[in-house]
Amino acid sequence: MKKEFLILAAIIAGLSAYLIFHSDERQNYTLPDLAQVNVEAITTLAIEKNGKTVNLYRENDGWTISDRHYPADTVTVKKLLDVVEELRVSALVSQSQDYLRYDLSPEQTIRVTARKGEEILRSFEIGKTAPTNRHTFVKLSGHKGVYHAPGDFRRDFDRDVEGFRSKEVFKFDREALTSLVVEQGDVRRMFFTVQPNDRDMDVETNKDQDQDMDIKSSSWRAEDGNPVDVDKLDSLAADLAYVDCASYTHGDSDNDKDHGTPPLLKIIVTSGSGDRVKTFDLVLHEKTEDNDYRAASSQTIYPFILDAFQGDDLVAGAKAVLGIKAEEPMPDNQ
Repeated sequence: MKKEFLILAAIIAGLSAYLIFHSDERQNYTLPDLAQVNVEAITTLAIEKNGKTVNLYRENDGWTISDRHYPADTVTVKKLLDVVEELRVSALVSQSQDYLRYDLSPEQTIRVTARKGEEILRSFEIGKTAPTNRHTFVKLSGHKGVYHAPGDFRRDFDRDVEGFRSKEVFKFDREALTSLVVEQGDVRRMFFTVQPNDRDMDVETNKDQDQDMDIKSSSWRAEDGNPVDVDKLDSLAADLAYVDCASYTHGDSDNDKDHGTPPLLKIIVTSGSGDRVKTFDLVLHEKTEDNDYRAASSQTIYPFILDAFQGDDLVAGAKAVLGIKAEEPMPDNQ
Protein backbone atom coordinates (compact mmCIF):
# COMPACT_ATOMS: atom_id res chain seq x y z
CA MET A 1 0.00 0.00 0.00
CA LYS A 2 2.83 2.32 0.91
CA LYS A 3 4.58 1.51 -2.38
CA GLU A 4 1.45 2.33 -4.40
CA PHE A 5 1.09 5.61 -2.52
CA LEU A 6 4.66 6.57 -3.33
CA ILE A 7 4.16 5.76 -7.03
CA LEU A 8 0.98 7.84 -7.15
CA ALA A 9 2.73 10.74 -5.40
CA ALA A 10 5.58 10.55 -7.92
CA ILE A 11 3.14 10.65 -10.85
CA ILE A 12 1.32 13.66 -9.42
CA ALA A 13 4.60 15.47 -8.79
CA GLY A 14 5.75 14.71 -12.34
CA LEU A 15 2.53 15.98 -13.85
CA SER A 16 2.63 19.10 -11.73
CA ALA A 17 6.20 19.83 -12.76
CA TYR A 18 5.31 19.28 -16.42
CA LEU A 19 2.36 21.66 -16.22
CA ILE A 20 4.41 24.31 -14.41
CA PHE A 21 7.36 24.19 -16.79
CA HIS A 22 5.13 23.85 -19.86
CA SER A 23 3.11 26.90 -18.78
CA ASP A 24 6.31 28.88 -18.18
CA GLU A 25 7.56 27.89 -21.62
CA ARG A 26 4.37 29.00 -23.32
CA GLN A 27 4.38 32.37 -21.57
CA ASN A 28 8.10 33.02 -21.94
CA TYR A 29 7.76 35.76 -24.55
CA THR A 30 6.94 39.44 -24.75
CA LEU A 31 4.23 40.68 -27.05
CA PRO A 32 5.13 43.57 -29.35
CA ASP A 33 3.90 46.91 -28.07
CA LEU A 34 2.48 48.64 -31.14
CA ALA A 35 2.82 52.40 -31.40
CA GLN A 36 -0.40 54.38 -31.64
CA VAL A 37 -1.39 55.66 -35.05
CA ASN A 38 -3.28 58.87 -35.66
CA VAL A 39 -5.58 57.83 -38.51
CA GLU A 40 -6.30 61.46 -39.33
CA ALA A 41 -2.67 61.71 -40.44
CA ILE A 42 -2.95 58.79 -42.89
CA THR A 43 -2.90 59.98 -46.49
CA THR A 44 -2.74 56.63 -48.33
CA LEU A 45 -3.71 53.08 -47.50
CA ALA A 46 -2.26 50.30 -49.67
CA ILE A 47 -3.87 46.85 -49.59
CA GLU A 48 -1.91 44.17 -51.44
CA LYS A 49 -2.88 40.57 -52.14
CA ASN A 50 -1.17 38.09 -54.45
CA GLY A 51 0.69 40.77 -56.38
CA LYS A 52 -2.29 43.12 -56.84
CA THR A 53 -2.51 46.38 -54.91
CA VAL A 54 -5.51 48.58 -54.22
CA ASN A 55 -4.61 52.11 -53.16
CA LEU A 56 -6.93 54.36 -51.20
CA TYR A 57 -6.22 58.10 -51.07
CA ARG A 58 -7.45 60.72 -48.65
CA GLU A 59 -8.90 63.60 -50.64
CA ASN A 60 -10.56 66.60 -48.99
CA ASP A 61 -13.12 65.17 -46.56
CA GLY A 62 -13.32 61.71 -48.13
CA TRP A 63 -11.43 58.83 -49.70
CA THR A 64 -10.95 57.68 -53.28
CA ILE A 65 -9.72 54.45 -54.82
CA SER A 66 -7.08 53.70 -57.46
CA ASP A 67 -5.55 56.13 -59.94
CA ARG A 68 -9.05 56.75 -61.31
CA HIS A 69 -10.01 58.22 -57.93
CA TYR A 70 -13.39 56.51 -57.65
CA PRO A 71 -15.27 57.62 -54.52
CA ALA A 72 -14.78 55.06 -51.75
CA ASP A 73 -17.50 53.73 -49.48
CA THR A 74 -17.22 55.71 -46.24
CA VAL A 75 -18.48 52.91 -43.98
CA THR A 76 -15.98 50.41 -45.38
CA VAL A 77 -13.07 52.86 -45.14
CA LYS A 78 -13.94 53.61 -41.53
CA LYS A 79 -13.73 49.89 -40.71
CA LEU A 80 -10.27 49.73 -42.29
CA LEU A 81 -9.04 52.78 -40.41
CA ASP A 82 -10.43 51.46 -37.13
CA VAL A 83 -8.40 48.26 -37.56
CA VAL A 84 -5.24 50.23 -38.40
CA GLU A 85 -5.71 52.52 -35.41
CA GLU A 86 -6.71 49.90 -32.85
CA LEU A 87 -4.46 47.03 -33.98
CA ARG A 88 -2.91 45.10 -31.09
CA VAL A 89 -1.89 41.50 -30.54
CA SER A 90 -3.11 39.36 -27.67
CA ALA A 91 -1.06 36.17 -28.07
CA LEU A 92 1.84 34.63 -29.94
CA VAL A 93 0.49 31.69 -31.93
CA SER A 94 3.54 30.35 -33.76
CA GLN A 95 7.21 31.04 -34.39
CA SER A 96 7.70 28.13 -36.81
CA GLN A 97 7.28 30.36 -39.89
CA ASP A 98 4.71 27.90 -41.23
CA TYR A 99 2.64 30.72 -42.71
CA LEU A 100 0.57 28.59 -45.10
CA ARG A 101 -1.67 27.17 -42.37
CA TYR A 102 -2.61 30.72 -41.26
CA ASP A 103 -3.25 32.11 -44.78
CA LEU A 104 -0.14 34.23 -44.39
CA SER A 105 1.82 32.74 -47.28
CA PRO A 106 2.83 35.15 -50.11
CA GLU A 107 -0.14 33.97 -52.20
CA GLN A 108 -2.71 34.25 -49.39
CA THR A 109 -1.66 37.07 -47.12
CA ILE A 110 -3.14 40.57 -47.27
CA ARG A 111 -0.46 43.19 -46.70
CA VAL A 112 -1.66 46.54 -45.35
CA THR A 113 0.51 49.65 -45.37
CA ALA A 114 -0.69 52.99 -43.98
CA ARG A 115 1.37 56.04 -44.92
CA LYS A 116 1.58 59.72 -44.18
CA GLY A 117 3.15 60.96 -47.37
CA GLU A 118 6.14 58.63 -47.78
CA GLU A 119 6.37 57.80 -44.08
CA ILE A 120 5.04 54.36 -43.07
CA LEU A 121 2.82 54.66 -40.01
CA ARG A 122 1.65 51.03 -39.83
CA SER A 123 2.49 47.87 -41.78
CA PHE A 124 1.11 44.40 -41.10
CA GLU A 125 -0.23 41.28 -42.81
CA ILE A 126 -3.64 39.71 -42.38
CA GLY A 127 -4.24 35.97 -42.43
CA LYS A 128 -7.39 33.97 -41.90
CA THR A 129 -9.90 34.27 -39.09
CA ALA A 130 -9.02 32.16 -36.06
CA PRO A 131 -11.32 29.23 -35.12
CA THR A 132 -12.73 31.35 -32.30
CA ASN A 133 -14.16 33.78 -34.91
CA ARG A 134 -13.09 36.47 -32.45
CA HIS A 135 -9.48 36.80 -33.57
CA THR A 136 -7.52 37.13 -36.80
CA PHE A 137 -4.06 35.73 -37.46
CA VAL A 138 -1.64 38.56 -38.24
CA LYS A 139 2.04 39.06 -38.94
CA LEU A 140 3.74 42.31 -37.98
CA SER A 141 6.39 44.16 -39.91
CA GLY A 142 9.80 43.27 -38.46
CA HIS A 143 8.50 40.17 -36.65
CA LYS A 144 8.54 36.56 -37.87
CA GLY A 145 5.90 35.24 -35.48
CA VAL A 146 2.18 34.75 -36.09
CA TYR A 147 -0.06 36.52 -33.60
CA HIS A 148 -3.68 36.69 -32.56
CA ALA A 149 -5.25 40.12 -33.11
CA PRO A 150 -8.68 40.70 -31.53
CA GLY A 151 -11.52 40.95 -34.05
CA ASP A 152 -12.62 39.31 -37.29
CA PHE A 153 -11.58 41.77 -39.99
CA ARG A 154 -10.02 39.94 -42.96
CA ARG A 155 -13.24 40.23 -44.97
CA ASP A 156 -13.15 44.03 -44.68
CA PHE A 157 -9.78 44.14 -46.46
CA ASP A 158 -10.27 41.21 -48.84
CA ARG A 159 -11.87 43.19 -51.69
CA ASP A 160 -11.04 44.45 -55.15
CA VAL A 161 -11.49 48.01 -56.40
CA GLU A 162 -15.19 47.43 -57.07
CA GLY A 163 -15.67 46.16 -53.52
CA PHE A 164 -14.29 49.37 -52.02
CA ARG A 165 -16.25 51.77 -54.25
CA SER A 166 -19.18 53.75 -52.92
CA LYS A 167 -22.43 52.39 -54.36
CA GLU A 168 -24.39 55.54 -53.50
CA VAL A 169 -25.71 56.95 -56.80
CA PHE A 170 -28.77 59.02 -55.90
CA LYS A 171 -29.63 60.82 -52.69
CA PHE A 172 -31.57 63.87 -51.52
CA ASP A 173 -33.12 65.30 -48.38
CA ARG A 174 -36.72 64.06 -48.34
CA GLU A 175 -37.78 66.93 -46.08
CA ALA A 176 -36.43 69.49 -48.56
CA LEU A 177 -38.16 67.95 -51.59
CA THR A 178 -40.17 70.53 -53.56
CA SER A 179 -41.02 68.84 -56.86
CA LEU A 180 -40.91 65.56 -58.71
CA VAL A 181 -41.05 65.04 -62.47
CA VAL A 182 -41.80 61.53 -63.72
CA GLU A 183 -41.44 60.62 -67.40
CA GLN A 184 -42.17 57.23 -68.89
CA GLY A 185 -42.57 56.89 -72.63
CA ASP A 186 -44.85 59.68 -73.83
CA VAL A 187 -46.37 60.26 -70.38
CA ARG A 188 -44.99 63.05 -68.22
CA ARG A 189 -46.32 64.54 -64.99
CA MET A 190 -44.93 67.07 -62.55
CA PHE A 191 -45.84 67.07 -58.86
CA PHE A 192 -45.23 69.70 -56.18
CA THR A 193 -45.06 69.29 -52.44
CA VAL A 194 -47.29 71.66 -50.48
CA GLN A 195 -45.93 73.53 -47.46
CA PRO A 196 -47.85 73.38 -44.12
CA ASN A 197 -49.30 76.92 -44.54
CA ASP A 198 -50.65 76.04 -47.98
CA ARG A 199 -51.98 72.78 -46.61
CA ASP A 200 -53.93 74.58 -43.89
CA MET A 201 -55.38 76.91 -46.52
CA ASP A 202 -56.47 73.96 -48.65
CA VAL A 203 -58.16 72.29 -45.68
CA GLU A 204 -60.08 75.50 -44.88
CA THR A 205 -61.14 75.88 -48.53
CA ASN A 206 -62.40 72.30 -48.67
CA LYS A 207 -63.79 72.09 -45.14
CA ASP A 208 -67.08 70.61 -46.38
CA GLN A 209 -65.19 67.52 -47.57
CA ASP A 210 -63.72 64.79 -45.41
CA GLN A 211 -60.98 66.36 -43.24
CA ASP A 212 -58.55 63.43 -43.51
CA MET A 213 -58.77 63.36 -47.29
CA ASP A 214 -58.15 67.12 -47.47
CA ILE A 215 -55.07 66.95 -45.28
CA LYS A 216 -53.69 64.05 -47.27
CA SER A 217 -54.36 65.38 -50.74
CA SER A 218 -52.94 68.80 -49.91
CA SER A 219 -49.42 67.40 -49.25
CA TRP A 220 -48.94 66.96 -53.00
CA ARG A 221 -50.46 68.65 -56.02
CA ALA A 222 -50.06 67.99 -59.71
CA GLU A 223 -49.07 70.62 -62.28
CA ASP A 224 -51.92 69.46 -64.53
CA GLY A 225 -54.48 69.98 -61.75
CA ASN A 226 -55.63 66.37 -61.79
CA PRO A 227 -56.03 64.35 -58.58
CA VAL A 228 -52.93 62.74 -57.06
CA ASP A 229 -52.42 59.58 -55.05
CA VAL A 230 -50.49 60.84 -52.03
CA ASP A 231 -49.55 57.41 -50.70
CA LYS A 232 -48.04 56.36 -54.01
CA LEU A 233 -46.13 59.63 -54.37
CA ASP A 234 -44.83 59.33 -50.82
CA SER A 235 -43.75 55.76 -51.51
CA LEU A 236 -41.95 56.73 -54.71
CA ALA A 237 -40.20 59.65 -53.00
CA ALA A 238 -39.07 57.35 -50.18
CA ASP A 239 -37.65 54.85 -52.67
CA LEU A 240 -35.75 57.65 -54.42
CA ALA A 241 -34.36 59.34 -51.29
CA TYR A 242 -31.41 56.94 -51.15
CA VAL A 243 -30.44 54.69 -54.07
CA ASP A 244 -27.49 52.30 -54.06
CA CYS A 245 -26.37 50.58 -57.24
CA ALA A 246 -25.44 46.90 -57.50
CA SER A 247 -22.31 47.60 -59.55
CA TYR A 248 -20.80 49.91 -62.12
CA THR A 249 -20.55 49.20 -65.83
CA HIS A 250 -17.33 49.42 -67.81
CA GLY A 251 -18.11 52.92 -69.05
CA ASP A 252 -16.28 55.56 -67.04
CA SER A 253 -17.64 58.89 -68.27
CA ASP A 254 -20.71 60.92 -69.14
CA ASN A 255 -20.34 59.74 -72.72
CA ASP A 256 -21.36 56.23 -71.66
CA LYS A 257 -24.27 57.18 -69.42
CA ASP A 258 -27.04 56.65 -71.97
CA HIS A 259 -25.99 53.01 -72.43
CA GLY A 260 -26.71 53.47 -76.13
CA THR A 261 -30.47 53.13 -75.57
CA PRO A 262 -33.43 55.47 -75.01
CA PRO A 263 -34.59 55.79 -71.38
CA LEU A 264 -37.34 53.59 -69.98
CA LEU A 265 -37.90 55.96 -67.07
CA LYS A 266 -36.65 59.40 -66.12
CA ILE A 267 -37.20 61.06 -62.77
CA ILE A 268 -36.19 64.63 -61.93
CA VAL A 269 -36.05 65.71 -58.29
CA THR A 270 -35.85 69.31 -57.07
CA SER A 271 -35.13 70.14 -53.45
CA GLY A 272 -34.37 73.23 -51.40
CA SER A 273 -35.31 76.82 -52.05
CA GLY A 274 -33.68 80.14 -52.94
CA ASP A 275 -29.96 79.83 -53.56
CA ARG A 276 -30.05 76.27 -52.17
CA VAL A 277 -32.18 74.79 -54.92
CA LYS A 278 -30.76 71.55 -56.27
CA THR A 279 -32.00 69.45 -59.17
CA PHE A 280 -31.04 65.83 -59.78
CA ASP A 281 -32.14 63.24 -62.28
CA LEU A 282 -32.18 59.45 -62.33
CA VAL A 283 -32.58 57.56 -65.61
CA LEU A 284 -33.30 53.85 -66.12
CA HIS A 285 -32.48 52.19 -69.43
CA GLU A 286 -33.13 48.74 -70.86
CA LYS A 287 -32.56 45.64 -68.78
CA THR A 288 -29.50 43.44 -68.83
CA GLU A 289 -29.56 39.72 -69.57
CA ASP A 290 -29.94 39.20 -65.80
CA ASN A 291 -33.04 41.47 -65.74
CA ASP A 292 -31.18 44.18 -63.84
CA TYR A 293 -31.44 47.78 -65.05
CA ARG A 294 -28.80 49.85 -66.77
CA ALA A 295 -29.02 53.30 -65.25
CA ALA A 296 -27.42 56.72 -64.85
CA SER A 297 -27.61 59.61 -62.39
CA SER A 298 -26.65 63.26 -62.46
CA GLN A 299 -24.93 62.68 -59.10
CA THR A 300 -22.22 60.46 -60.57
CA ILE A 301 -20.38 60.46 -63.88
CA TYR A 302 -20.25 56.66 -63.87
CA PRO A 303 -23.00 54.52 -65.47
CA PHE A 304 -24.22 51.72 -63.23
CA ILE A 305 -26.52 48.73 -62.72
CA LEU A 306 -29.57 48.66 -60.47
CA ASP A 307 -30.79 45.36 -59.02
CA ALA A 308 -33.92 44.02 -60.69
CA PHE A 309 -36.05 44.32 -57.55
CA GLN A 310 -34.99 47.93 -57.00
CA GLY A 311 -35.53 48.92 -60.63
CA ASP A 312 -38.87 47.09 -60.77
CA ASP A 313 -40.05 48.98 -57.68
CA LEU A 314 -39.13 52.34 -59.23
CA VAL A 315 -40.80 51.50 -62.55
CA ALA A 316 -43.95 50.25 -60.79
CA GLY A 317 -44.03 53.33 -58.55
CA ALA A 318 -43.65 55.63 -61.55
CA LYS A 319 -46.47 53.89 -63.40
CA ALA A 320 -48.69 54.21 -60.34
CA VAL A 321 -48.27 57.99 -60.03
CA LEU A 322 -48.60 58.44 -63.80
CA GLY A 323 -51.80 56.41 -63.88
CA ILE A 324 -50.34 53.78 -66.21
CA LYS A 325 -51.83 50.38 -65.56
CA ALA A 326 -49.32 47.63 -64.88
CA GLU A 327 -49.08 45.04 -67.61
CA GLU A 328 -50.91 41.87 -66.72
CA PRO A 329 -49.02 38.61 -67.18
CA MET A 330 -49.90 36.67 -70.31
CA PRO A 331 -52.03 33.60 -69.60
CA ASP A 332 -50.33 30.23 -70.06
CA ASN A 333 -51.08 28.51 -73.35
CA GLN A 334 -53.54 25.76 -72.88
